[in-house]
Amino acid sequence: MARRVLRLKSLTFLSVGFTALALTACSGGGSDDSPVSPNPGDTVAPGGGNIPGGGDDLALPPADDADSQTDLPGSPDTGDTVSPPVVDLPDPGGVDPSPVDDPDSGAIDPPIPMMGGFELPPVFAVGEPLLGSNLTVETFPRGQIVSGGVPKDGIPALTNPSFVRASEVSYLGPNDLVLGVVINGEARAYPHNIGWWHEIVNDVVGGTPICATLCPLTGTSLLFDTADENGDSFELGVSGLLWNNNLIMYDRRDGSTLYPQIFSTAVDGPRRGETLPLLPVMETNWSTWVRLHPDTRVIASGTYNLNQYTRYPYGNYRTNDAFLIFGLNPRQSVNPNFYANNFGAKDMVLGVRLAGDARAYPFQNMGEQAAINDALGGIDIVVVWDRDSNIAVPFAREVDGESLTFDIDPDGPWPMGLRDRETGTLWNVEGVAVEGPMRGQRLTQVPAYNAFWFAWVTFWQDTDVWQG
Repeated sequence: MARRVLRLKSLTFLSVGFTALALTACSGGGSDDSPVSPNPGDTVAPGGGNIPGGGDDLALPPADDADSQTDLPGSPDTGDTVSPPVVDLPDPGGVDPSPVDDPDSGAIDPPIPMMGGFELPPVFAVGEPLLGSNLTVETFPRGQIVSGGVPKDGIPALTNPSFVRASEVSYLGPNDLVLGVVINGEARAYPHNIGWWHEIVNDVVGGTPICATLCPLTGTSLLFDTADENGDSFELGVSGLLWNNNLIMYDRRDGSTLYPQIFSTAVDGPRRGETLPLLPVMETNWSTWVRLHPDTRVIASGTYNLNQYTRYPYGNYRTNDAFLIFGLNPRQSVNPNFYANNFGAKDMVLGVRLAGDARAYPFQNMGEQAAINDALGGIDIVVVWDRDSNIAVPFAREVDGESLTFDIDPDGPWPMGLRDRETGTLWNVEGVAVEGPMRGQRLTQVPAYNAFWFAWVTFWQDTDVWQG
């Protein structure tokens, strides 16, 4: 497939949702190096100081109608009587893997490593400047961090929650999105429905400490490795702070180190400059994930009434062009280059970064299905896209020293199959070779994530855009 890539050069710094001028006027100036404190009840002033009183100081935009009503996750409506949709799924308990000679199943016995064998460069190089962006740890505008309207831990992160079988969950519908994770043969699902209300889940999967994070205001779901230098797990919490509408997490080891989720590197606190390692994840709809992994476990519940998790708490935010913080129209507050591609602020893209290069793959440009053979940061990759299942996943194309070229195979395993031109091997959507000379091999999945366009281009201002 031919490709066109549009390069956005030297984008002016974007602070979406509010202007730097307005912030300076409100704060009376202030240095970007002013320390930030996520203490409960504090609202961070644009100049870096703290205002007692906390989250009540920021007003939400007025609701235009009943559908746009906003309910903050910190204040659950336990009296809600919404009937949760129930997915009619077979009980997956005791399901054996499909036979290896069944290419439709995509199953391989014995299990093979999640990541494949190709060694990727780090997505975020610890201690190095974050290439592909005008932002660095030193220049990050900490003075423009604001309160999201709730105090520290006002949105309660989940830690080691209970999990149930797929047939036992009642708050998920077939098209609800989940983060699918398989580590050391253990499959788990982290639903967006949970992430809307908790934003962070600290967990251990297959013996590996992880943190699943979802920012509903930027549409970004990132999975991090949370093992420290000694191999012990550590936890992240919700600071109640935002930058560019993006979740800022705090490190529970010291209570004050701050990591903007998309930036993934600490910009304040004792661990400033440390980077959270990004892990691969598959974002897809619930019915697809269960069909791919019938033995998956899914979060049973959070701290609220189960009915709460059937509701998106921010009204029509996902589909309008407005921003929650101050409710400004982004077209009035950002550089015109932000709209060079005629994308809406909240159009979804798959964002991939390798060796300092950044590229966005807009969902709207990829058709119904796609196998995009590409190269980024000197690495040959293939982006696999299926609209019906909402799967957008990048893989490294090199296997055993050979770079493969992929095409969609309409007769391959559901929901889509790939066949490489070099060996004729058939691969499934998870990058596993299920038939042919390379059967049993796995492509190395590149850690990446989906995002609203405004969020991706603001953090990674030198991004390319794949045009199709």
